[in-house]
Amino acid sequence: MKKAFTAGILQLVGFLCSSPAIADFANYNSILIGHRAAGMGGAYTALSGDPAAISFYNPANLSLMHGNTLSAAVTLFNKYDTSFGKENEFDQAPLKVNRGSITPIPASGGTAYTFGNFAFGISIVYPDLDQFNGEVRSTSTTNSYLNLKDSSLWIGGSFAVNWNRSESFGLSMYYTSRNFSRSITDRTETGGVTTITNEEKTFTQNSLIYILGWTHRLSKLWRLGVSYRPASLPVSGEGTLFSSQISTSGTNNSQTYDLQAETIIPDRLAIGIGYELEKDSAFSFDIHYYGKVDYRDLKDTQAGDLIKHEPMANIALGYEHYFREWLSLRTGVFTNFSSHPQIDDNPTRRQPDHIDMWGFSTNIGIHTTQQSSITLGGYYSGGKGWSVQQVGQSLEKIKKNNQIFSFLVGTSYQF
Repeated sequence: MKKAFTAGILQLVGFLCSSPAIADFANYNSILIGHRAAGMGGAYTALSGDPAAISFYNPANLSLMHGNTLSAAVTLFNKYDTSFGKENEFDQAPLKVNRGSITPIPASGGTAYTFGNFAFGISIVYPDLDQFNGEVRSTSTTNSYLNLKDSSLWIGGSFAVNWNRSESFGLSMYYTSRNFSRSITDRTETGGVTTITNEEKTFTQNSLIYILGWTHRLSKLWRLGVSYRPASLPVSGEGTLFSSQISTSGTNNSQTYDLQAETIIPDRLAIGIGYELEKDSAFSFDIHYYGKVDYRDLKDTQAGDLIKHEPMANIALGYEHYFREWLSLRTGVFTNFSSHPQIDDNPTRRQPDHIDMWGFSTNIGIHTTQQSSITLGGYYSGGKGWSVQQVGQSLEKIKKNNQIFSFLVGTSYQF
């Protein structure tokens, strides 16, 4: 048993040493956690059986797992189609899926150990995603260049107990690490004078997150699941903002700020209902409600951006069917709405992007043995909205199109 649990720990260490992910905290379903849960659109608050997802959705379901030690890891390969300032037809996006680079993302991994009515687990997740490197276009003659990377990691442990025959309780605790960098280069020409403006912003942020879970077995096949995640508790954060302006007229200036940084992840209430007939079929429906949070990412009224998250809800619907004992198909649909408020028509300050997206998912589970399985599939999330960017020495409201194709490969083991 100790060897099996050690093998699960080593699998997670290998997962952690993979390449970093990129993160955004406004569209909460840009990355779906887990392999079975991802195939069902993230509707997983009332289901169990996915060690890479349970701690994130509802830790109470850890104690409902079958087997002593279970481990799973999921890797995504993402293809992005993102543009600023120009229209992209959504029906043309699939034709471009073979163009451009593909980013590997170690999306989630987990190990669960059950003993009697108790269970504990280790979980690593990268729950959000955003990245861009290219032109931001306002007009045919006015462009700027944007390089954005925003990466986060959650790592933590979970504990669960079957309180009685019909109820289970659980707790997950995560330590999060976020790394943000944004570089903007803007060039304008007026009356023969060329002016180049550059702004570079970076910060790191560490926080604590905990998730409380409860599951009630309505009958042998039906479950009701509820989890609550309070807003994150900041631990530490520091950032830098550097700006410079160089002009052929001889005017040069620069400023550097070293400041305290902050990121607050809004609270989440998840309610789900699920039906599951083992090795036959499963159905699930989730509603995720997120609360309101306002904060400034750098603690300075001039250097920091005011980040606002409004109350909003996402829904997800998932289905699984076994065609054979060794072959299952999962599919789901989900919303991926932005929690940021609508952008002003004439912005006087920088505002976070607002893009409401939707998505669908599907994958197959190949159950090679009773102890192991392989998952292959993916999901899509896309939408149109607005962004505030610096173009032509001023802030402008610019159209933004964002479409993400995620190809999923997952493995799961039972020892």
